[in-house]
Amino acid sequence: MKDIVQKISEIVERDREEIVNFIRDFIAIESVTYQEQAAIDFLAAKMKNFGYDEVRIDAVGNVLGRVGSGKTVVVYDAHIDTVEPGDAKDWGFDPLKGKYENGIIYGRGAVDDKGCLGGLAYAGKILKELALSGDFTLWVSGSLAEEDVEGSAVNEMLKVNADIKPDYILVGEASGLRIVRGHKGRAMVKVTVPGKPAHASSAYKGINSLAKALPILDGIDKMNNFSEDEFLGKGTFEITSCVSETLSLNTIPGKTVLHADRRISCGESISDILGEIKEWTDEANAVAEIGEERYKTYTGYEVVAEDYFPSWVMPMDSKIVQAGIETFKTLFEKEPVVGRWDFCTNATSLCGRTGIPALGFGPGDESLCHSLDDQLPVSELIQAIKFYTLFPLIVSK
Repeated sequence: MKDIVQKISEIVERDREEIVNFIRDFIAIESVTYQEQAAIDFLAAKMKNFGYDEVRIDAVGNVLGRVGSGKTVVVYDAHIDTVEPGDAKDWGFDPLKGKYENGIIYGRGAVDDKGCLGGLAYAGKILKELALSGDFTLWVSGSLAEEDVEGSAVNEMLKVNADIKPDYILVGEASGLRIVRGHKGRAMVKVTVPGKPAHASSAYKGINSLAKALPILDGIDKMNNFSEDEFLGKGTFEITSCVSETLSLNTIPGKTVLHADRRISCGESISDILGEIKEWTDEANAVAEIGEERYKTYTGYEVVAEDYFPSWVMPMDSKIVQAGIETFKTLFEKEPVVGRWDFCTNATSLCGRTGIPALGFGPGDESLCHSLDDQLPVSELIQAIKFYTLFPLIVSK
């Protein structure tokens, strides 16, 4: 193992300039959600150039590359889509140029999530170059639409690639090189409150839906009696939108729709969540439901996703967490920090829905995602690539 670690380190350090240029070129290809095709084609071509045993673009539009054909199946996933780049004037430079300065790569997607995805893909190159043997099959996935409906495209990916049956999953997202063993989930709750429109001067002839909605809004706002997970903490329930349909500003509204974000800590089901507000919705004769997202990917594939994304937690003594810790210690000769993410990722589907053991790991400061300070330290990227390269050998032992 010592020799393997030395060889991995030598190649990564040797290829530092190539890695930097790869990530910069990757950033330069705009891939806003639902417009990812050019970046998918770029990554597929890179995987082929890296010597992957198989590269496919599935019906959904995700790209997957395979290294090896062993018994233990490991899937690496990171999303290829980004939020809008924004105005270059606000950045002070073109965020799609992948600026490199003082050991840091800047630009839209540097930290979220092209640095991670590029690092995962480069690990496959090193595994092939060194012919590192192990009883594993590694699939590297560049997935779609995470920024808009996390977990939805990878959920479809597992359906349309039925031959890929993962034993373990690693999600690449910025973690500051912490090993991540869980995060909260979320649900979007829609509450429709009925009323009856009437002119404001004769409001007694109607039913003001907004007035009926106020106890629901107030009740959700004051909720704090959530179950508490010792690792993830408590859930939350927050009203995010209140829209009343009114024929004019002189008319009381005949319908009011509330939207609320429910962060899930302890695996609460849809019925659990709707049950929390049933007393208020029943009183208002309102309909509460979990929303639904519909979209088409760039291939024309239609995705219908329920707005319910489960939490997930892996126990400290689980094999995948221990394999992550062993990988880190073997490479860097120190104990890793093991923690959680405070945001949602594709792991809501890859682990939360499927139950497949998962782990999160990546370079960069997650607090800089979606910001005008989107950046990635190359030193952390190099360390992450070493981790991504060694991990399949450790977890498949």
